[in-house]
Amino acid sequence: MKKFFMPIFLIVALFLNGCNVNSIKTNKESLESIVPPVSQMKENPNERNISKINVDQLAKNKEETATIEGVDYKVSYTLFDCSKLSPGFITYIPENMETSINNFGDGSTTVRIETSKIINGQFLHDYDYIEISFLPRNVDKSYAIEKVKGLANKYKLKEEQKIFNWAIFQRNGVYGVIALGEHDGRYFYIIIHPTLESSDMFNPIAKNVIKEFIWVDTGTRL
Repeated sequence: MKKFFMPIFLIVALFLNGCNVNSIKTNKESLESIVPPVSQMKENPNERNISKINVDQLAKNKEETATIEGVDYKVSYTLFDCSKLSPGFITYIPENMETSINNFGDGSTTVRIETSKIINGQFLHDYDYIEISFLPRNVDKSYAIEKVKGLANKYKLKEEQKIFNWAIFQRNGVYGVIALGEHDGRYFYIIIHPTLESSDMFNPIAKNVIKEFIWVDTGTRL
């Protein structure tokens, strides 16, 4: 499995870069204990909310019920506000996931939502994460597709199963999903990267984060 390394010196504090999250914790064991199987959380395009959403009226926290083997569990989510990015967005993430943002010299920006591990002060880079990356504004569609194709090959994501209806290009495999989209003339891609041992638990959590995604300028979902 290819490991994704994120140099620590590139991580920039969220409050300096337009993202804010309320009361984030790190507790992977509790995350894995409440996540339902993938089959119980499939995306239903008929349930997509296409009407404009007033992001100012969104609750800071919310709870949802997950049913695992006939038992209902309350799952707590917190609002993740990246409304000051361009384009800005808001979503809900589990309370026990961490976030970071990287700005690069070419004008691209990457937001990371993750269940990282730290042992003896050292980051372990083989972990579950969602990556939302905005490409520079001057790139065209063909470049964006080739970029995502290259990443799909890197992570061995070669299946063409359609997972997200908004995606221009997408690939999936045992190491996750990558999907290319476009908003306000800017291309972006989303990677869902689980470890093999936690994929059945992390995938539905990640897909729910994407389901809650709202563009601030239009008030609409992906």
